Amino acid sequence: MKLSKKQLEKLSQLLKDKRDVSEAIGNIEIRKQDFLGQAFQLEADYQSLSKSLKDKYGEDVQIDMKNGEILNASKTLKKT
Repeated sequence: MKLSKKQLEKLSQLLKDKRDVSEAIGNIEIRKQDFLGQAFQLEADYQSLSKSLKDKYGEDVQIDMKNGEILNASKTLKKT
């Protein structure tokens, strides 16, 4: 007893589609890991810069992101 040609083709296509989906999921996971690595690095870079700005201008320093003006500096500002 054998599967009909139509059944065999359907089974073959389903298995191929299943492999393709599994491969796509694997590729997405790899990309996800890449993005997570970038996100962690960006957060580390932000924390480092934030610490250096706080060390230089004080804990309550605020930066106007439109023009770079330093606000609420608790330490003396020096032209650099």
